[in-house]
Amino acid sequence: GKASLRYHLGDGYEYDFIDGAHPWPAAPGIADFFGDQQACYSYFDGTASTALAVIDDLAAYLVENGPFDAVLGFSMGAALAATLLLQPRDDDKPTHAFARSMIRSAVFVCGTLPVNCDELRQGQMGWLEPDQVGAEPRLLWRPVDVPTVHAWSMQDLDQPGQSQQLIRMCAEKGRVELLHSAGHGFPSKGNEVAKLAGAVRKMLTALRDS
Repeated sequence: GKASLRYHLGDGYEYDFIDGAHPWPAAPGIADFFGDQQACYSYFDGTASTALAVIDDLAAYLVENGPFDAVLGFSMGAALAATLLLQPRDDDKPTHAFARSMIRSAVFVCGTLPVNCDELRQGQMGWLEPDQVGAEPRLLWRPVDVPTVHAWSMQDLDQPGQSQQLIRMCAEKGRVELLHSAGHGFPSKGNEVAKLAGAVRKMLTALRDS
């Protein structure tokens, strides 16, 4: 419909969709928009082993099908993409490093915290915080260094503050922030979607001209 990001972006773009495999309750903002009967799925079931597996699966998909001008993720999907885009200073899988090179930019909508792969490998769920990410040699993760667009909401009561934390894990150069009013949901108001589409289009145009 006319409220969709794809409508506002217009023709000239191709899309690959990666679906989750685990049934999962809808976030309140999603349930409000699509209704309670809409089946929703997560990329992992809350366990460390499935979180590690889905990161490997995403990396394999990118290696096989890339390169991509951009990756777009909502909520946990944004966290998954950011987890792969954050650069560990050591113990970086070759597949992950190559997959990272397949992504030229990222769009994070209501992004949540990336997972900490070191803790996942120890069998426990853990998330990265902004003070663990940076250019300083003492920090174990380097920031996401591709251009990023971040759309988040002050009314996000489901994961309050996490989008702002994710923003701090991304390089300032080429980073754009947009506010929307959809809470923990995808923007659907025409003017908000148009602004998001404009920011994405501007980012992709700059990439193609570089």
